[in-house]
Amino acid sequence: TRHPHPQFPAFPLSSGSCVFCARIKARMNTGRIASKLLFIAALIAVLGVASGQFFVNLGDKQKAGATDVVGSEGGGGVAAGGDGAAAGGDQTAQLQEDWTAFVKWFRSNGGIISSKLTVKVRNGRQGCYFKERMRRGETIVSFPRNLRLDEKTAMKGKAGHIFQRLKSDNCYPDLLVILHIVHERSLAKDSFWFPYFKLLRSNYNNIMGLTEPQMKTLLRRPGCENTYNLGVMMRRTFNNFYEWYKKNIEPWAPPEFQFSRDDIMWGFNTLVTCGWGQENGNGDKQMVPFSDIPNHRRESAQKA
Repeated sequence: TRHPHPQFPAFPLSSGSCVFCARIKARMNTGRIASKLLFIAALIAVLGVASGQFFVNLGDKQKAGATDVVGSEGGGGVAAGGDGAAAGGDQTAQLQEDWTAFVKWFRSNGGIISSKLTVKVRNGRQGCYFKERMRRGETIVSFPRNLRLDEKTAMKGKAGHIFQRLKSDNCYPDLLVILHIVHERSLAKDSFWFPYFKLLRSNYNNIMGLTEPQMKTLLRRPGCENTYNLGVMMRRTFNNFYEWYKKNIEPWAPPEFQFSRDDIMWGFNTLVTCGWGQENGNGDKQMVPFSDIPNHRRESAQKA
């Protein structure tokens, strides 16, 4: 069992009590107190270095003094020092501009977003943060139905006749939504959801990007069997989707629906990472703007 105080993660608990805390609270003479304080300071310094190294191993090389910048690929990197700092400032300004445009679009279409929220990148992860404390009962966000991307919005859009044919051809429901996302993204400023797509990642550094040798290495790691099985299942699903697209859609699809493998991979990763559906895997899959933006906690990244 870990010690309840985060700065002392290595101290165990014994019989439900904390020996270390008891010693600190005990009456000591001045000399003993001074020596204990020196010991604690040294211990914190050592543990701080150890934990810092742990996060560096996870790729958070800029953990100290969190830098609030956005990488060129949707928050994939952190600029630091010299010209990098200037580039980081430009990227931060662009991110804030995109966030402002998104909030304006969201609110103008019936949504509610608290003005106490902002978006930034810390330790290489883009997410939504509070600028100040929220009051009890205060609304953080409210999602209007008309902003979602799902099968219904695909049927009602400019390419609705194409999606109608896909549904009549028994296209995979998830693939239909993926193609809807990819198509809307390709429209750029002509898409109703353009302000939302500006905040989505351009690429995903996840298990789908591992090579076969890397997958085998993952399988050999203790405790990673479930992660490996998940990766195998995701790859098999994507391959089924892409093969169905190549065989049943690409031969007759108009130019605006001629997508590359990378395009469909992006749509697949976006729906898997940011989409919503029922826990049992059944039912319509959909994208809900803003709901995926707070997805940046370090603890979640460690567990993943």
